[in-house]
Amino acid sequence: MIDLHIHLDGSLGKEEILRLAEITGTDLSDAVFDDSPPSPEGGLKDYLKRFELPLSVLQSPENVYNAILLLAERLKVEGLEYAEIRFAPSLHTRKGHSETEIVSAASDAAKEALCRGFPIGVILCCMRGLSREKNLATASLAADFLTRRSGIVGLDLAGDEGTYPNSRYGYYFGFAKEKGIPFTVHAGEARGAESVLSALRQGAKRIGHGVRAAYDEKTVSEMLAAGVTAELCYTSNLQTGAWSAAKEYPLRYFMERGVKVTLNTDNTAVSKTSLKREYELLRVKPEEERILDANARTAAFENRLLE
Repeated sequence: MIDLHIHLDGSLGKEEILRLAEITGTDLSDAVFDDSPPSPEGGLKDYLKRFELPLSVLQSPENVYNAILLLAERLKVEGLEYAEIRFAPSLHTRKGHSETEIVSAASDAAKEALCRGFPIGVILCCMRGLSREKNLATASLAADFLTRRSGIVGLDLAGDEGTYPNSRYGYYFGFAKEKGIPFTVHAGEARGAESVLSALRQGAKRIGHGVRAAYDEKTVSEMLAAGVTAELCYTSNLQTGAWSAAKEYPLRYFMERGVKVTLNTDNTAVSKTSLKREYELLRVKPEEERILDANARTAAFENRLLE
C-alpha cells in the first residue's frame, strides 16, 4: 500500500508527541489531548485546530527530523511500501530556526528512512492565509532541494480552502510551473467543484481530496482529460464535512469514469485511522486495490523509488 497524502503534524499520536516534547524539553503539562474524532459540524476550520498541539513540539530541525522518522517507521510496520509525507516548513520556525534548517532536517530524515528500508518523499506545503513572500520562500526551497535528489519531491497548497480560494494563489501556480516543480493542491474539500476546476487549469498534477468534483460532470470530465490523480481521504472527508456520510463515497464513481484516484489517510492521528483501516471501511476489493496501487505508483512524485 502507498499513501500519497499524509500530513506530518496531523499524524503524530500522543505517545509520539510526548516523546518529541521530552527530547526538546517542551512543557506539555497543561496540554489537552483530544481523543474524540472531529465532527463534521465543525467543518474544516475545527479540524485544522487539532494541529496546534503537535506543531508545538515541531519547532526545531531536530524534532522535524525525529518526527518524520517516527512516522516513517510506523508506516513501515503497518505494511506500507512508500509514502509522501507533507508539512509546511513556514509553520516550524517559531523558535527562530530558518525554513532552510527545517527543510534540510526533513531532507536528512528522508535519506535516513531510505537507508532504513522505507522510501519516502517529502512534500513542502505552501499555506493559504500566509503572505506571498513566505509562500514563495517555501516554493524556492522546494526548487532548490529538488535539484539535489534530496528527498524533497514536490509542493502542495494547503490550509483553509473555504476562506482562501485558489484565485489568490496564481503566483504559487506560476512559480511551480516555471521551475518545473510537481505540485498538488487541496481542492474540492471545503469548496466545490469549481475549486478543482481552477486547480486543473493551473496545471496541478494531483488534487488533494477533490471529492466535491463528483457533484459536477464537467469537472469530472476535465479531470479525466487532464489525467490528474485525486488523493481521496475517506475518514477525513467525512469528518470535515467535505462529503456527507449519507451519500455513497465517490471512490468507485471516479474509478468507473476512468479518473485516476488513490486512497490515503490525510492525518492518521487526528482522524484516528490508518491506510489499512481506510481500505477496510470502503470494503476495497482485491481488483480495486490493484488499480489504486497502480494509480499511486504512477502519480508518486518520486516514483523512481518504487521501481
